[in-house]
Parts: sequence; C-alpha cells; structure tokens
Amino acid sequence: MSDHSGNSEAPIHVEEPPAAPPVPPVVRSRRELAERGVSFPTADVAPTVLPITSSGATYQMAQALAWLDDQHFAVGRWDGSLSIFTYTGTEPFAGPLISKAATTPSFQGVRTIVPLAGRAFVTSNDDRSLSVWSAHEGSWADLRLRGTFTYAPALGVATGGRAVTAAGGTVVMGHTSGFLSVWKYQAQPPRLSFVRSVDIRNPQPVNPWGLHDVHAVEALSTSATAARVITGSEDGYVCVVEVPSGNVLSRTVYNPGAQRGINDLNVRGDSVLVANCSVGPADHNLWYFTVDRSTWGIALRDKVNLIADSQRPQVFNFNTVWGEYSGGPCWFASTEEGALWMGTAGAQLNVLGYQEVTSPLGSALGWNDGPGRLAMVAYDLYEFNT
Repeated sequence: MSDHSGNSEAPIHVEEPPAAPPVPPVVRSRRELAERGVSFPTADVAPTVLPITSSGATYQMAQALAWLDDQHFAVGRWDGSLSIFTYTGTEPFAGPLISKAATTPSFQGVRTIVPLAGRAFVTSNDDRSLSVWSAHEGSWADLRLRGTFTYAPALGVATGGRAVTAAGGTVVMGHTSGFLSVWKYQAQPPRLSFVRSVDIRNPQPVNPWGLHDVHAVEALSTSATAARVITGSEDGYVCVVEVPSGNVLSRTVYNPGAQRGINDLNVRGDSVLVANCSVGPADHNLWYFTVDRSTWGIALRDKVNLIADSQRPQVFNFNTVWGEYSGGPCWFASTEEGALWMGTAGAQLNVLGYQEVTSPLGSALGWNDGPGRLAMVAYDLYEFNT
C-alpha cells in the first residue's frame, strides 16, 4: 500500500491515552498473547522452589544506543539514565569503560539518542521536550546539558530521530503520536528551533493497541537544501519524507498481514532492513526492501524469521544494523531470545547464523564503520570487532 500525495504539515489532532508507566514493547506483546491464551515454552527441568519470598525485580533495559564518534557510544535506558562508554574491543577480558553518566532532566526513560554536529547530541526528555547535550573534551567527560527545547505535548515523547546536513542543519524526530517534528539545528551554541510537525500516521495500525510510535528515522539522501528520510512506525508504516519541507513522498505498510509494528529500520544505499516482532510460525521478523528513487516507494525483496526455538509464540527483533566483516557487507540483528544474528543480503537475505550472547528480552545494537565495531547492550554490554 503506497500513497505519494503527502502534506508538508497538518494540524495535530491526537487522542492522548491515559497516563500509565511505560511498558517495554516485548513485555506488552507477550501480555497480549497471554491474554489470548497463548502459552510460552518452559524449561524441561522444573526449577527448585527456594524458601524465600520475592519482592519484585528490576531490569533496566537499554532503550537506545548511538555512536558519538569512533571511540565512544551513548546508551539510554528505561530508568532515564544516560551513559557514554569508551570502546575497548581489543581487550578480551575488559568491557567498555564508562566515560560519563548522567540522567535526563525529567527522569524518564531515554527513548532515543541522535548525534549532532559539534560534539553534541539530542535525547528524548518527556512528552513535551527534547534535551540537548554537548562536550568539548574528546573523552566526553565534560558532558553538560545545554538546554531543553519544548514542543506541543500532543506530539508525545520522541522515539526515534536523525540529523541531516540539509538547510544548514536539520533534525527530524519521530514521536509516540505518529507525527514527526522537524527542527533547525544551530551548533554554536547548541540549540534547536522548531520548524513544523508532519502527520505520518497509518489510519489502520497493524498492532492491536492502536499505537503509532515512530521508532526509526534514517537518511536516504541529502543536499544543501533538502534531504529525504525514511521512517518505520509501530503502526506498520514505512514513509519517505522530504525535510525541512515536510512533504510526504510515500507511505507503505511493510506487511499487510502484520500483527505487530516496526521496531527498527536501517538503510544502506537503496537497501532497507525492517525489524519487527513475528507472531506465530508463519510470520517473519526481518524484512528486506529496495527503495525506488523514481517514486520513493519501497519494494519487498525477501523476508526471514530469526528464531532459535520454533516453539516460541513470538520472537521480537529489537534492532537491525548494516555492517561489514572480512567477507564483505553484512547485517546484524538482536532478538528477544538473547541472540545476536548475522547474515548477508544480495538478491535475498542469507542468514549466517546466531550466537547466544545475553539474557532474554533483547538488546540495542550500534554499528561503527571506523573500523568495524559492533556494540550490543541489554543490561550488560558486549563489544565485537569484525
């Protein structure tokens, strides 16, 4: 399904849901299946019942990961913590070193981290503002909050974003409402100026909760005056939008039969990987598309289901990134089984296999080309050289 007649801006009319603590998407999806009577596989050997009483558990999942330069990456978590790590991938028994730790002003979860020019980055803050951070030192140890920049609360929390060089510096943020916000970025001193909002909602969301969160924004092309970005949303839409004008060039439902929306999207040239949660044995959680630059629509090339235990009723694919290894270009994906998957993509997807890395619930991924470095973060952090 494609639509090439977009508007540059539309008034924001969003029904605000009742306030409730945010729930990690994988947990929300599991609950929906359980309510339908779907059972999850259990271990063959029953655990021992210990003479203790549980008072609860806290698992601060990584929500966002972004490389800031060739040596440092930032991680945001559900508890609102923000950490910058120095990559130490040459040491077999030494993990990443914390260069700086901070907390968002709102103390809410960090839903997205977007690197900016001038040793700066922007993060989500709450449902009506963004936080801009910057540093002068190469280690990022002097990181400081430079300001919070407000917008209409109806847009909701920022859940994905990308900075492009078009028009002297433009930042595009996706929100829980299904709208994009477009900002003018000034590097010295770091600040954002709101330009417009863009409605990219799917009127018929593929998920059962009516969610529209825009989880991914990637750049397809950029020039001195304009850029084209591609987005992936919880409601199933993949959209191509011109910025800063806000013209919507195409809208496509990634899978007309989907039961869950898009968790992540990554671009290399004209090739697009889309990650989602597969439900049932006939579904798929990694999709491979090509962008048609004459129409800005997308065409499906292949799809696979990254699953180790075929008895699972769902397998959440959290993140997917393009990378490279000794054999050439490749891709990586992290799933809720605690697995890191790897493969290649030509005429179709080729799965090389997976490695069990961390505990279930999934991980955030970040790839850096200089040189090939992959960071994987759930509760713990893992580094890989390719």
